[in-house]
Amino acid sequence: MEPFQWVDLVVSVSLLFSFYSLLRLYMDKRSLVDLYFGLSALILLIGYVGHMVGIRFNNLIMNWSKLVSVTFYISGLLVLIRESKPVFARFPLYLTALPFVSILFFPLVIDFTVIKDLVNGIYQGGALIVSILVLTVNNVNEIGRRYYIAGLTLISISFLTYWVIFNRDMPDKIWISEILFAAGILLVLFRFIKSNSVRKTT
Repeated sequence: MEPFQWVDLVVSVSLLFSFYSLLRLYMDKRSLVDLYFGLSALILLIGYVGHMVGIRFNNLIMNWSKLVSVTFYISGLLVLIRESKPVFARFPLYLTALPFVSILFFPLVIDFTVIKDLVNGIYQGGALIVSILVLTVNNVNEIGRRYYIAGLTLISISFLTYWVIFNRDMPDKIWISEILFAAGILLVLFRFIKSNSVRKTT
């Protein structure tokens, strides 16, 4: 296999494990958070597998998978925020689906590289910032928060190196961002599953 295919394989394995773990959580708890996060991992997995095997329109599929995946992830974060509030202060559940509206407009920019990258970058950056606030700041007293911090740090480095350095000037080094991303999501997933297990037993 080509070097980029090995990188795609590593990321795909991490996403497959993430989807499987989140699917098990969903089957056990029937939580909308786990469903959204699991679908996010699955959709991104489809993009990486398509890119790895070199199917037709693989770049188009990858672009779509990134946008749809981060949209599901943002909706999952909104559900997580909603569930962290007292019942009387929760916003309506249907509002967590608002990010999906953006998918309707993506076909208008898919052929414009700069705009497409800008949309993806804004969505990914926004999701990362909210993740940092929700998973670290809101869990400041939680044991094991260091896994969230370590994982989100790796993902932040991956995000910055990809969009600021590698995507434009050093595309042959993008694999570094991809590996950091894969390691980061596994660390975050480990702590997320552990937190769910603790809440289930208490």
